[in-house]
Amino acid sequence: MQNDFGSADGDRLPEPERWKVLGNRSLYSSPWIGLDLVKVVPPGREPYEHHVARVADAVGVVLRHPDRGVLLLHRYRFITDTSGFEIPAGALDEDEGVEDAAAREVLEETGWTVRDMSRMLVCNPSDGVSDQRFHFVLATADEQTGEPVDAYESSARVWFRPDELSSLLRDGKVPGALTSVALLHALHFGML
Repeated sequence: MQNDFGSADGDRLPEPERWKVLGNRSLYSSPWIGLDLVKVVPPGREPYEHHVARVADAVGVVLRHPDRGVLLLHRYRFITDTSGFEIPAGALDEDEGVEDAAAREVLEETGWTVRDMSRMLVCNPSDGVSDQRFHFVLATADEQTGEPVDAYESSARVWFRPDELSSLLRDGKVPGALTSVALLHALHFGML
C-alpha cells in the first residue's frame, strides 16, 4: 500500500512529535499494579493530567508439541466475566529473564517443562493507559512432570492442532487479546 510518505513499511514517515512530561504523582501502588497521574503536554495542546497504570512486564508462551499441537488453558476471567482459551502467561518476577519466566509460568500452569525457546515479539497491550510490555515466547513442550502447581488458574488444559486455532479465534473462543496476538503471530509467520 502506498501513502503520502513512501512505502507501506513507513520508512519515510516523519518522526512523531513527543509529548512533554511535566510531572508524575503516584495515586496508588501495590505489588501488582500502580496508578499514577502524569501531567503531559501533547504537541499544540494545553497541559492536562493523564492516568497511567503501572504494571510489571509479563510473558506469554505459545507451547507446542510435535505430536499433540498447541496447549491452551481454558479459563474464567471474573473481571470481564468471560471464559475462553489462553496461552500460559504471567508477570516477570523482579530480576527474572524472559526465558526463565516463560519456563516457570509453563511449569506452574501446565506441569510441563520446556525446551527450544525463542522470542517471538514484544508488544504493549494497552499503551494508551499502561506501561506494561508483554514478551511472547515460542517453546516446545519437553516433559510432563506432574500436575500444575497453579491448576486453580484453569478449568482444563487442552491440546489443539495448529489447523484448529483459526476457528477458535474466529468463533470468539479466545477472548483475550494477548493470546489472540500470540496465536495469530505464530500462525501468520509459520511457527506452528
